[in-house]
Amino acid sequence: MAVREISPQKKVLVYTRNFTNRLIHWATFFSVLVLMITGYYIGEPTAVYGQGEAYNQFIMADIRYYHFLAAMVLDVSLMIWFYLAFMSLHHRYWKEMLPLPGTIKGAAEVAKSYLTFKKPPFYAHFDPFDGLLFMVLILFMVMQMLTGFQLYVQALPADYWWSELIHVTTDWVSALLGGSQHVRLVHHIMQWIMVAGIIIHVYLQIAKTIIWQDGHIGQIVGGYKFRDVE
Repeated sequence: MAVREISPQKKVLVYTRNFTNRLIHWATFFSVLVLMITGYYIGEPTAVYGQGEAYNQFIMADIRYYHFLAAMVLDVSLMIWFYLAFMSLHHRYWKEMLPLPGTIKGAAEVAKSYLTFKKPPFYAHFDPFDGLLFMVLILFMVMQMLTGFQLYVQALPADYWWSELIHVTTDWVSALLGGSQHVRLVHHIMQWIMVAGIIIHVYLQIAKTIIWQDGHIGQIVGGYKFRDVE
């Protein structure tokens, strides 16, 4: 872990996130942003109207296309993210995101610090509270992916290899939820839950950056974070 001293401040710069980690973060962020915007339109198509004759307008087709592209970026990002969580040479972080007793205790201490403004211990990558929040958000992303593909496959030809692959991997979701309408409902509900989770995540990072002056936001741009000198 690279450390660079900062003077005369009583802090040091610690290298916490490599380029690959930061790239995956921003790819996930922008793909989710596009998915939310296009997903809202798909669920509420009267939000935007085209101009001119109907046969010249393909708004829904274009929006679905952008939604699909963003979903592909998110899917690839998640697969790389899972691989690095277990195999990264820089930092294997999978244990920090499991609801283990130590992680739960640490998350409770961090949550307490948000209420008391008492600075928690230094965490090089992410604290236990963020770790559990990330795990919840990722599980929601995976469920969004499964329900989204189950909705998407309904518009594909039945004898197409791509649709056959999706049927094999996601038909159980429709059976579990009780039909396509419930799949669509769950897909929409989870979108708003994810919106709330992302707002909480961004708010906490801004608050920690301002109150504790640790550079939490800066680390996801430049890779470095401040640590207090004892």
